Amino acid sequence: MRPTTRWAILFMGPPILLFTAIVVVPTAMALRLSFTDANILGQTSQWIGFDNFVEAFTNEHVRKSIRITLVWTLFGALIPPALGLGIAMMLQANTRFAAIMKSALFVPISISLVVVGQVWIWIYQPGDGLINQMLGLVGLESLEEAWLANRSTALWAVFIAWAWQQAVLAMILYLAGLTSIPGELVEAARVDGAGQFQVFRRVIVPLLRPITTVVLSLIAINSLRNFDLVFAMTQGGPVRETETMPMLVWRILFRQHEQGLASAVSLILFAMTLVVVGGLTWWGRRGSYVD
Repeated sequence: MRPTTRWAILFMGPPILLFTAIVVVPTAMALRLSFTDANILGQTSQWIGFDNFVEAFTNEHVRKSIRITLVWTLFGALIPPALGLGIAMMLQANTRFAAIMKSALFVPISISLVVVGQVWIWIYQPGDGLINQMLGLVGLESLEEAWLANRSTALWAVFIAWAWQQAVLAMILYLAGLTSIPGELVEAARVDGAGQFQVFRRVIVPLLRPITTVVLSLIAINSLRNFDLVFAMTQGGPVRETETMPMLVWRILFRQHEQGLASAVSLILFAMTLVVVGGLTWWGRRGSYVD
């Protein structure tokens, strides 16, 4: 065996084993369970074929959860990256104010989503919450709302809390990307008569495409696996209006005890994640300036 091969096995072996243990094996177990009527109460399971997948795609709650997850992912791919890029553009200057604002804006990404949820629960409180208090101060008491208890506002209220943190993640990555753009290219574009918007559209945005791919992929993954924030704020309510797919899997497994159906829904979510991230990766490489 060549020395380089031995070193490759030495360094690549542990990560491959770890990946197999925490990804491949659980996925294979979930695939096997999805074809059975297994439950977590320990009763004997039987092979039922594709019945769990048929139920998943015909069950009203599962279809609704898929729609909610897809809507969340779509708006998650639009709003947090746009906000993050805008904030990064404003804070890329090396000034004392920009440094202070960067430090302050790092706070949301440094705390857990459960804590974020508790903060926003207080903001949305129907009585003395921050939003309703602000509305009362400006004479708009008629707009006061129980934001997390209203079926028409609950999903967007939770989404705003999530987007608040994800925008900071996008800002951090875009700040790193903006510092890597050569200033000579921007100056050359301005000398050629390009305006501020043209420089942004024709120079900055194309050069940030690899960073944008990373931002969109991370935010898409975070939106598809969003459980802790929803659990902390609404537990899927009211009337399942905020029940994302991870939240639905929890409900099926720990409330209904249907391990087979929960595994089937988990695999559907896994397939959705592969399609979304794979599509974003293809889009990023298709126009990459790196290759």
